[in-house]
Amino acid sequence: MKRLFALATILCVSISMMALSTSKIRTHARFISDRMAYELDLNYMQYEDCYEVNYDFIYAVDRIIDDVVWGYEDAIYEYYRLLDYRNEDLSFILSYSQYRKFIATDYFYRPIYTNGRSWGFRIYTAYSNTSFYYYNRPSIYTTYRGGHSRINNIGGFYANRYPGQDRYRDNIAIHNSQSFTAFRRGDFGNNIVQRNANPVYNNYNNKNANNRTQDSRYRDDSGNRNSPQINNVTTGRRNSTSSFSNQNSNSNAGRTSANSSNIQRTNPQANGNNSQSTNNNNQPANTNSSRTATSFRR
Repeated sequence: MKRLFALATILCVSISMMALSTSKIRTHARFISDRMAYELDLNYMQYEDCYEVNYDFIYAVDRIIDDVVWGYEDAIYEYYRLLDYRNEDLSFILSYSQYRKFIATDYFYRPIYTNGRSWGFRIYTAYSNTSFYYYNRPSIYTTYRGGHSRINNIGGFYANRYPGQDRYRDNIAIHNSQSFTAFRRGDFGNNIVQRNANPVYNNYNNKNANNRTQDSRYRDDSGNRNSPQINNVTTGRRNSTSSFSNQNSNSNAGRTSANSSNIQRTNPQANGNNSQSTNNNNQPANTNSSRTATSFRR
């Protein structure tokens, strides 16, 4: 009887419709940006800009994601419009080689997927330890509240921030790509309904069993050469008075090098989470956590 009651409670929680709080949006944006900085070898300025872009995207998508789960066609197309804007902004920030790696990594390029009546971020299927961060919080973590997204800047806010950088200039739009149908099915399944039809949730069992991000061979183990720069800056990129070290006085800044070939990463404390152990093998610490897609809310 107790097991049935517990199951009923879980089901009630899983189908609830609640918008993400600002705190949750910041957390997810930071987690994705932190892994982007690690895998794509971002510098400090790129890290902060990517955080802004991810924040704007999650904030915008949050208002329509429930309808996406229910399979409404207009909501699905709106999602990919927002995703294309986000990916276009990132094309101004990342270098050509970084962006090629970005689009080849599903949990960065197409970050959201549905599973039955739930939705979540793919990044948590690859990095299940949600309390571990490679880098300190962006200096604008608590102050940025939107406004720089492609939606609000026709020419792109980030278009001229990286002069001379070799930019990826091929078609980046998912909605108009030849792979759009396959991408849509991979993200949200086959069910599509119109607004005047009875809603039928997107009954799609997407366990990411065939997602290449589950294969450790596709993980980046090289580390980020720019990590000392990211964790040791003294001022924010927009003349902020806060610094990484001030935001996290108890953490060791960046990674320390035991020798030229053995880089040790230190996990900064974040949002009150306990610091995780350091790892000399360039692998995320304590990845045996049972939490996977923590953003599931239906």
